[in-house]
Amino acid sequence: MHLNLMRSHLTFFLLATLSLASAAERAPIAYTLRFPDATAHYLDVEALIPTGGQDTVTLFMPVWTPGSYLVRDFARNIIAITAHTPAGGLLPVEKITKNRWTIIAPGQACILVKYRLFAREIDVRGNWVEREFAVLNGASTFLSVADDYQRPYAVRLELPPSWPSIQTPLTPTAEPNTFTAKDFDHLVDNPILAGSLQVDSFEVAGVRHSLVTLGGEGVWDNARVARNLARLVEAQREFWGDLPYRTPYYFFNLLAVQRGGLEHANSVLMGADRWLSRNRSSINSWLSLASHEYFHAWNGKRLRPVAHGPFNYEQEVYTRSLWVVEGITSYYQHILLRRAGFNSREDYLMGVGGQIAAVRQSPSRLVQSLGDASFDAWIKTYQPDENSVNALFNYYSGGSLAALLLDAEIRRVSDGAKSLDDVMRAAYSRYSAAQGYTQTQFITLVGEIAGHDLTAWIHQVIETPGEWDYAPMLEWYGLMFEKPTVTTKTSPNGLEPPDPPFGWLGADTKVMGGQLLVTAVRTGTPAADAGLAADDEILGIDDYRVTPAQFTTRLEAYQPGDAVTLLVSRRDRLLRLPVTLGAKPAELGQLKLRPDATEVQKARLRAWIGEDPAPAVPAPTAGT
Repeated sequence: MHLNLMRSHLTFFLLATLSLASAAERAPIAYTLRFPDATAHYLDVEALIPTGGQDTVTLFMPVWTPGSYLVRDFARNIIAITAHTPAGGLLPVEKITKNRWTIIAPGQACILVKYRLFAREIDVRGNWVEREFAVLNGASTFLSVADDYQRPYAVRLELPPSWPSIQTPLTPTAEPNTFTAKDFDHLVDNPILAGSLQVDSFEVAGVRHSLVTLGGEGVWDNARVARNLARLVEAQREFWGDLPYRTPYYFFNLLAVQRGGLEHANSVLMGADRWLSRNRSSINSWLSLASHEYFHAWNGKRLRPVAHGPFNYEQEVYTRSLWVVEGITSYYQHILLRRAGFNSREDYLMGVGGQIAAVRQSPSRLVQSLGDASFDAWIKTYQPDENSVNALFNYYSGGSLAALLLDAEIRRVSDGAKSLDDVMRAAYSRYSAAQGYTQTQFITLVGEIAGHDLTAWIHQVIETPGEWDYAPMLEWYGLMFEKPTVTTKTSPNGLEPPDPPFGWLGADTKVMGGQLLVTAVRTGTPAADAGLAADDEILGIDDYRVTPAQFTTRLEAYQPGDAVTLLVSRRDRLLRLPVTLGAKPAELGQLKLRPDATEVQKARLRAWIGEDPAPAVPAPTAGT
């Protein structure tokens, strides 16, 4: 290694040490990030690491990142790794596990570790580097000293000339493109975006918030979306009583990538479609995702289960409370948009009705509880298969609906004096600092706020598979499902009777490569009873060829109770499967106010969805 390059690293190390001296007595790990081969998606990292007087240094890379419960083994993207003394001599590096390395460095005060990463995952968890920009996440970028999360860190980026800016919640320093983090949690929790970025900022409660967009390419109207986003931020601040942070907050918006988001304490990293700023409905679609991720700034990042901090970045972290972290967040994601005026009562109730219908059509609710779904997130949620519809209860949608029912139950037993809103604010005040909550503590708090012990009710809804009782919620708000009007075709001259219902198979299908393929078979359907399986190709019905385009129309020629024979190809073997078609389950219909709803019920509905002025709430006393 050239001596002047080593001096540059040592100078950076000294500057980083001085800048962090007030925050910690220990010397920081100082990273330099370079992009010499960005077109090939490579990122070069150099880490100047104090040894603490130890002859052996063991390094690790996280195997997962908080908020995304799957072991992703980020170390798989390391192409090469070397270690050097301050004088430039090579040190031996031994890989001892899939994500750990040992470096022998006797008598060295610090070592320089160099590694190259392949960065071509443009999502909210991994890294993407190319000629025009970089998106970096901490867990998938930084090696650190194993079992030592409390030391400070410094990060310097050497950008290509064509990249004009960097945006990150990491703490800036006086040195250009240089940032610090007080510990490993903060290093991991702050994404970095570099390149040509659209940035529009606004202030709420004296704090700057920035919408940072990458990939708008003349289509995305950043300023227009930021205006709407400001109202959303204000609505959530009003809900909680105050902001949980005083430093700038960033909405990182990656466009033309898969929809999704990952929450951080002072930012969110989102993926969306670049066309979602063209009209009100598309902006609302984008805001729905932003609403979910931003709510996590309180519920998830600061108010959290005890298992979710301090984190162990090298193994799974189990909790049964993702129905609180994700389900309750999903509930408020939508209702706070309604309360902020982004959609109408009818739109909101239509969404709730659709959610109830979707859960009722999911066989998984009968075999897996929300608590079990939460605990099994590591092996099921992020790895769905063709049987997930039967065995995996979604703690996002299912948890959202459970939160809606819980909110109604709290209002009902307290005669409208309390709600889930009060529970969440009290939970934040009591548990949002360093301690976190157990599920038992959260359930106890629900009963305390409601004035009634709801342990048995919550156990039935959260920990017991089965049908949920919607009647108390519907009665409390004066709601009903209006059955859709069924139209039947009759002969104008009266010669033909009305058409009967169509026969129903109950299999999910898709067309791929000109083939009609079964993607899932739900339990309790004619398809399941007949032995139809995922990946079967449907070729014919009753000895007649059926093309993918004809399949739906052909089924309409049959009635419920008709016996037919499906010709399918399964692993290139032709099979004949007798099946008795059924009647498609009746739709619930539109959720709406009952014509005979009382004035009391109407008032309850208005209070719930925010059509009455919201009462003032005190500022939380805990959380930073």
